[in-house]
Amino acid sequence: MSLTIPTSLYKPLPTKFKLNSPTLLPTTKPNTLLIRCSHQNPNSDHGEAKKANRAQTLSAALAISSVLLSSWAAGPDPAMADIAGLTPCKESKEFAKREKQQLKKLESSLKLYAPDSAPALAIKATMEKTKRRFENYGKYGLLCGSDGLPHLIVSGDQRHWGEFITPGLLFLYIAGWIGWVGRSYLIAIRDEKKPAQKEIIIDVPLASRLVFRGFSWPVAAYRELVNGELVDKTV
Repeated sequence: MSLTIPTSLYKPLPTKFKLNSPTLLPTTKPNTLLIRCSHQNPNSDHGEAKKANRAQTLSAALAISSVLLSSWAAGPDPAMADIAGLTPCKESKEFAKREKQQLKKLESSLKLYAPDSAPALAIKATMEKTKRRFENYGKYGLLCGSDGLPHLIVSGDQRHWGEFITPGLLFLYIAGWIGWVGRSYLIAIRDEKKPAQKEIIIDVPLASRLVFRGFSWPVAAYRELVNGELVDKTV
């Protein structure tokens, strides 16, 4: 395999120059020019601007949220109250005014009697009960209206169960207890010779036993419901 180099690609060095010729030695140091080439993405400026806008938006949002939180903590919105139109009784001016009026009436009535008389002692006891009642209204967080009277909340709110739900359940339990004892008494005397007479003249020993047995009337009612004995099928 042979390689041929064309002679037209090179030129011979001139033979007229001498190696010790002063023209070949540079008299001054040549200036060097450095050119730095860099490739810049045209989208980089847009990306940096976008990041800057995001940072500004985030900082503005944080500032606004901090202002809102501080304003809410400083003064809550009245619309966020417990129940619209009602205020706690201990903070109600009308409630305090009503208490003063009732106590003033009792004090004026107290002046009409001797200090140690029976009516005076009864009025003093009534005054103590009145003070205790108003104090409990404010202590247990009841809400009062513009008339100064406590209002019961029956919406099922757990914070106000003690005002209506709990007393209501207790009332239903007591009413069911009485009704269950009466039903048991009528069932117990229906086989007697004169049941109508025992309805008029109560058999106290029998009724006493049924009263204590009626304490667990919900369980007994459920048991009879399951067994089919709760309702008389002949009626």
